[in-house]
Amino acid sequence: QQSWPRPEHRSRRHEKCPCCVSALSVFRRSVCQRRRTDRPASTKSRSLHVIRSRSIRGHISASNDSVAASRATTSPCARANGFIPSVKRKECVDPLAMPKRKREFMLDIWGGPRKKASVLSANLRLAKSFFTSSSINYRTQCTSDEDRLCDIFRDLNLWNEFFWQVGLELRELTPGQLSLVEMHGAYVPLEMPEQKHEAATLLHRLLTLHRCIVSVDLNGYIFKGHHQLICDALRKSPSIRKLKLCLLTMNTYASQSFAAALPHLNHLRELECRQVHFDRTFLDGLSEFLASTESLTTLTMSHLHIEREDAVVILQGLKRNKTITTLSLNTCILSPVSSRCGFMFADYLRENQTLRTLSVTSRYLKNVIELRLIIRALFHNRTLSELNLIRFSLDNENIQLITRLLGQNKTLRRFNMVGCVWYERAPQCCINSSMQHMENFGNVSSRIRPWLVALTENKTLDELTLDLSCFNSDECRSFFKALASNASLKKITVERLRRKDVAEICRALRETGMRERFFLGIHHVIQDPVATLTECKELSCISVDSTILHDFDPLHTTLCLLPSCSHVTSLCLRVSQELFNNRVSSLIAQYITGTTVLRELELTFFFDSGSWNAVDRPERALVQALSINKSIRRLFIGGLCFDETETGMLADTLQHSRTLCDLSFYPDDYKSAVLLVRKLSPSFSTNYTLLSMRLSKRRELGADWFAVADVVRRNFSLVTRAANFVVGLRHKYCAAAAELVHFNPGLVTKVQELASIDEGEATSRIKNSLKSFSELDEFMRMAGVVKESVACHRRDDGQTQLIDLGRDCWLCIRQYLKVGDILDPQ
Repeated sequence: QQSWPRPEHRSRRHEKCPCCVSALSVFRRSVCQRRRTDRPASTKSRSLHVIRSRSIRGHISASNDSVAASRATTSPCARANGFIPSVKRKECVDPLAMPKRKREFMLDIWGGPRKKASVLSANLRLAKSFFTSSSINYRTQCTSDEDRLCDIFRDLNLWNEFFWQVGLELRELTPGQLSLVEMHGAYVPLEMPEQKHEAATLLHRLLTLHRCIVSVDLNGYIFKGHHQLICDALRKSPSIRKLKLCLLTMNTYASQSFAAALPHLNHLRELECRQVHFDRTFLDGLSEFLASTESLTTLTMSHLHIEREDAVVILQGLKRNKTITTLSLNTCILSPVSSRCGFMFADYLRENQTLRTLSVTSRYLKNVIELRLIIRALFHNRTLSELNLIRFSLDNENIQLITRLLGQNKTLRRFNMVGCVWYERAPQCCINSSMQHMENFGNVSSRIRPWLVALTENKTLDELTLDLSCFNSDECRSFFKALASNASLKKITVERLRRKDVAEICRALRETGMRERFFLGIHHVIQDPVATLTECKELSCISVDSTILHDFDPLHTTLCLLPSCSHVTSLCLRVSQELFNNRVSSLIAQYITGTTVLRELELTFFFDSGSWNAVDRPERALVQALSINKSIRRLFIGGLCFDETETGMLADTLQHSRTLCDLSFYPDDYKSAVLLVRKLSPSFSTNYTLLSMRLSKRRELGADWFAVADVVRRNFSLVTRAANFVVGLRHKYCAAAAELVHFNPGLVTKVQELASIDEGEATSRIKNSLKSFSELDEFMRMAGVVKESVACHRRDDGQTQLIDLGRDCWLCIRQYLKVGDILDPQ
């Protein structure tokens, strides 16, 4: 074995040699025949390993064809490439007849499952980075400390050049800690095995050497072919707390590696499996991990496709678990109900004492029976505080069960029905034939009565989300009265309202005093522009769809009324070619130019803009209006084709905007996206506002798109640090970030999220946090120059020193001196 040549010295000329090909075919037949006899009947044929001819290093089986073997051993091709030792062999060795240890070594050579790749891959010398051809030092240890960033943060752009080739990106989701996350905007080439191997090597280094890496997303691009290397790194990681598996198909050997790694993840708190194909080996390992873990608190399997018998294995581990507090799954784990899965999960919910948040997503349109099992089980649960039901179709019986649960439960704080549709099975259940009298409400319909009873009896619910589009104005009025009488409810999110009754419903909302606690979850589609825009001040999210209005006059009326609607903060505008003209284009541009309250704008055009002349082009008017607007924070543009001048104007707007945080750009002509990115990339690093950007046709963008996306990543990181500084994390690098992005509207949103406060309070806290280190002593302490206060030795010449400066002089200096200007100690 030691006399065989190293892999890098091999030639591929032997692959074309007829005698080698003949011998290899014999060997393949021999191996496959033996594997078929040894393999259990349930194993599928696709797991057979393809034996690569270039991996043969001299041992050629002669079990079925001695002539072919003889030709192979005397082949000029074999001798020329060093595959046959010069010493004459006494006999040809059948690899399948070898001792176990030696046979495993041979299987390694022939591409079998037992690859000792972790050490070799971890010590591999990397090529230059993909876009900038830069070198990266990936061998250094982690240098992070409580108030110090790891040195790796200085080179994140270089690391991400390697990870982009597998659709991943390093991001700072919490201050000082890194997460390797899916990067949906990265273009992943199909055939680049070397780059994918380099990414896997870097991931191994990160996980084993850096405690600042706390979260990892694994996709098929990086996991395929590198499972042993990555699983070895997961076992050795000292800090991994969150693991997400996405778009993975594991073969038997990958499943074995991952299942063997799971027991070693002693710090893992969150595990998410998203669109992963499981086999029994993985499921057995996962089930045992769920039963034995002492750290896992969050399990997400909401995008799971699993066979019924395999679901039993997961549920067995789940029932034995004592640590999970947050669980998300879909109903395929319960289907069909005739199997024991549904009843096992119901038993789990009845007996569990640790679960606090449960989210269940319906996989099919009508999972009414599965939902019934879940709700009935929750009558016996005394610990759950949040229940989320997603995309269910609700019949009368399930509505009755849900409202009874809300009326009796004493622990639920948040109940959300997202994307759920209620329907009546019996056509005779109409409103007029089933009116009932209720005290304090008068005559109410049988449809709304269960909700009124539940809201009257419940004293613990804080948040509620549901769809009211099935209720008329009278039913909504009764519902609002019940909400008003419930003192514990602080936030009610309504997904949809009945369009024809929206004005009357909003009037009932005002009369019952529920306006402050009411939130519309999605855009309300306008059907009657005058009534909706003039009377419904409660609706801040409006959708104008020309395909619904069917006529030019309603669209024209809507665009004329919008400038006077100060309550509209989010607008979705969809315009078809049939209703578009110069007047409509002008009204849209005028509204964008003049509004000071609009925060979100979605523009979608359904027409061929090539028919417009250079003067009347809607693209030109649109980008001119956007360059003037100072209020829009999130912008979506779909359709249209932008020329080079218009693209340059849009790029300049993005470059200098201090309000636009989120951009989605999907023009009809992909060249518009290419032009935009190319114009942005040279100097976009001066932008500290944009936090998210999505584009079409990313394949052609290359290094320019990476440069822009890296600025977006940096800005997101700075906002994350700054927000944590505002809410109390007093690290120097967080204070430096707050000075850089204090104007960013995304910072206000992030502070609201972290502190659970409104926009006004968040803005006030940001200003106060900046003032907290504006004075001399506070600034020097925050910068790490002094521990307590600034003191200067007395000068004999009486010259003015730093502490002699007045406050006004110091504040003038502070305009040019930032915390980030003070270097950290080496």
